Amino acid sequence: MRHPTAGPRSSVARWRAGLATMLVAGLALVGAAVGVAAPAAAEETPAPESTLEVEVTDCAEYGGQGSLHYVVRDIYALYRDFITVTDAADVVVHEATYLDGTEFMADVVLDPGEYTIIYTVERETGGRNIDEQAFTIGACPELDLSVTTSCSAGTDGTATVSLTGLVEREEYTYDVVGPDTSSFSDTFEAGGPNEEVVIGDLPPGNYYVSVDWLPDVSDLAAAPPPPISDWVAFAVEPCQPEISVEVTECAVPGGTASALVSLSNLVAGVEYEVSVTDRGDAGGTPYDGTRHVTADLNGTATISVSKLPADSEYTVWVDGLWTTTPWVEPPFVGGGGFTPLDEVALTAHADFDAEPCPVGLAATGVDGVAALVTGALVLLGLGGAALLIARRRRAGARDLS
Repeated sequence: MRHPTAGPRSSVARWRAGLATMLVAGLALVGAAVGVAAPAAAEETPAPESTLEVEVTDCAEYGGQGSLHYVVRDIYALYRDFITVTDAADVVVHEATYLDGTEFMADVVLDPGEYTIIYTVERETGGRNIDEQAFTIGACPELDLSVTTSCSAGTDGTATVSLTGLVEREEYTYDVVGPDTSSFSDTFEAGGPNEEVVIGDLPPGNYYVSVDWLPDVSDLAAAPPPPISDWVAFAVEPCQPEISVEVTECAVPGGTASALVSLSNLVAGVEYEVSVTDRGDAGGTPYDGTRHVTADLNGTATISVSKLPADSEYTVWVDGLWTTTPWVEPPFVGGGGFTPLDEVALTAHADFDAEPCPVGLAATGVDGVAALVTGALVLLGLGGAALLIARRRRAGARDLS
């Protein structure tokens, strides 16, 4: 039996199947083409490989400036490279554009402060921030000085002046002004940013020291910077007295002790009161009276205190008062906070003990009971001898009779 419609239907199905096969094959070819083309596009616009190197030099002179040195290395050098430097207020202080080459650099002079450098490139795909770095230009040297002192008992005080913020190989002059003839000046060359100057042979009193840097005016073509100065007031305190005591102990029963009081660190021209009282009794009656002493050429003095009861505790007191001429403020700005010396109390005290007398009979009067006992024993011995002689004489008389 024939089926008239079977032939045509079989042809349509085959046509449709062939069309689907061709469509799939075409899509496959398109995909393969896209897969091959993608790497080629990436190679045409490679990722940038750039570096930004920054080197900073701080300010090294009074009123000067520091500097920024930067280097940009761009191995592709495509289109334009931009450098921008902004300060802490976001104000542009330097900008540059580089069109050719693979390495760019520049030196930028800047005031001390905080900054940001930004490196940007413009390529086929648009602008791009490659690097951003913050940096600081260090402050210029700031001249400053401070003073430490020792005490003085006459003309032996010292002051150590510490200076900072110096510029190496620059010359500085310092002046010291104090009481009487204790004023002088000197010049030195800085070997580094910090120096110490020791000033000796200073009497007690109020002083000030100033230091000055004068600019080099040999180059008349350039306007020199202003001089740089600083100063500070200081005081050399008078030394406080020192005490040592040597005790001569009681040597016989019922006797007394004595003490040799040696004083040192005494300030020339000051009169001191020296007294010995019972332990801790500053207002008590002094043994052997109150003494008044002044320093010898070595700043020392000695006194002897006698008739000190044995087996007792004592304190030696030393009191003096140092005064100076009124302080005159120097005609400079700054240097505040100084409290000048007017008068200084010079005081010291030291405790000592007197040991008990040797054990024995008590002594009275000038010669003491010991002398009386000795005499009595002598008399007793003489009396016994006389009695023995008398007895022997009587016995001899009886024998003769």
